[in-house]
Amino acid sequence: MQFRHGLRTNEIDSGEKTYLSTKAPIVVLGAAPINMGDLTCVNQPVLIQNIAEATKYFGGVNKIEGFNISEVLYSAFQLFGVAPVLCINVLDPKKHSEVEVLTGVVIKNGVAKIEKTGILTGELQLKNGGTEEEIEAATYETSFDSNGYLEIYLEDLTISSIDGSVKRLKPELVTSQDIIGKVDIKTLKKEGLELVDDIFTKFSVIPGVGIAPGYTQDNELRTIMNTKFQAVNGGKWKSIIVADIPENVEYGEAIKWKKDNNAIDPEQILGYGMGVLGNNILHLSTLVACELLRGDAVNGGVPCDSPSNKSAKVSKIVYKDKNGIYQDLNLDEKQAELLNENGIITAIQTPGGFVLWGNRTSAFQPGGTTEKKDIWIHAKRLIQFICNTIAMNNQNEVDAKMTPMRAGAIRDSINQWLASLKAEEKISGARVEFRAIDNPGENIAGGKFVWYIVHGDVPIGENLVFNVKNSSEFIIETYVI
Repeated sequence: MQFRHGLRTNEIDSGEKTYLSTKAPIVVLGAAPINMGDLTCVNQPVLIQNIAEATKYFGGVNKIEGFNISEVLYSAFQLFGVAPVLCINVLDPKKHSEVEVLTGVVIKNGVAKIEKTGILTGELQLKNGGTEEEIEAATYETSFDSNGYLEIYLEDLTISSIDGSVKRLKPELVTSQDIIGKVDIKTLKKEGLELVDDIFTKFSVIPGVGIAPGYTQDNELRTIMNTKFQAVNGGKWKSIIVADIPENVEYGEAIKWKKDNNAIDPEQILGYGMGVLGNNILHLSTLVACELLRGDAVNGGVPCDSPSNKSAKVSKIVYKDKNGIYQDLNLDEKQAELLNENGIITAIQTPGGFVLWGNRTSAFQPGGTTEKKDIWIHAKRLIQFICNTIAMNNQNEVDAKMTPMRAGAIRDSINQWLASLKAEEKISGARVEFRAIDNPGENIAGGKFVWYIVHGDVPIGENLVFNVKNSSEFIIETYVI
């Protein structure tokens, strides 16, 4: 033993863990108005935590017509006040753009407004109206208004109109295949849904809910998206998606559409109807995803509540008729109940305004599964949350010497964390066991260890009944003197 003289102190590990919950953002795939922000944001995940970041990358949080990512940013930041939102823009200016001719754009007070979205300012070709005289880029400045329209401020106040051409982003050219994406054989560069696996590595966040408003009516995309989000990083992380029934499906055809298109999955919420606020048309998937994130924040990051009967933040719900005109969907509670009975969430008007209506995943329907964790939205998201949190906080236990003491310490730390959730009424109870039946000698010798975890969610009060009786006993008591 080494000779020592004097006093020393040493730090000893307690073996106790503090369980941390990661942020679980909305992950939205689709088209963004990158012409107003960063043109390099193509097929790369971008985490938006505030309006400043939304402005830097995508020009702000106003809803720009045709761009579903701006719809989600508008809803998240302006309507629901939630963050973060992780955006994967697949719109590529090289593929999804067209050149358009300008003729006779009138100038008022030195300003010309081109009422088109997606204009690439670096591709402007301007001429003095009715002439071949080019207007040099150094003689004007540009900006975008709240609608995403381009405003041109000219130095030469004698010019009364302009001609020329513009190159515009065309979000309508983005297809479901662009969102599905691929991995390039030569460069291994990822696109579309393949980028979901990069989210945790890059940002240390786990996808909370995946959406692609305006695209999930495509069966192949919805199916692949569902598979991708329920097994992120090869199954390490679990998540859920929210999909939409197409806006041109009438109420009476919604259930049939769901079954015909096999939109039936426990890791999927299926919405019907489009929300309207002012001049903005919003997908129900956007509204549901934002409410899920809001509810998580209220509950300290724990997804233990339902989006149902929470404000939809809209003034009405509509669908598009056969003539392409939006018509009001004035669903009463009984009509909405039929959709709910078939695993479809919608929105209805109540005395407190329009609210989301429905507690069940798309797996719920007559003759379908009755497994509790698969048919209730809150139960599915809660069990995913528990799995994700345990996986994240025990990563450092992989390849450690798994002594009986260490196995017991893991059990105890998870028990303590679950007990804290029970104390906060986020769950109704839980226990963790390290059982001999799950850990035979040959498994332990082979390095396999299993912990058995049981938990109970807090039930949602979906069906409330008050039995009221008229009794003469109180009348008799009143008249007894």
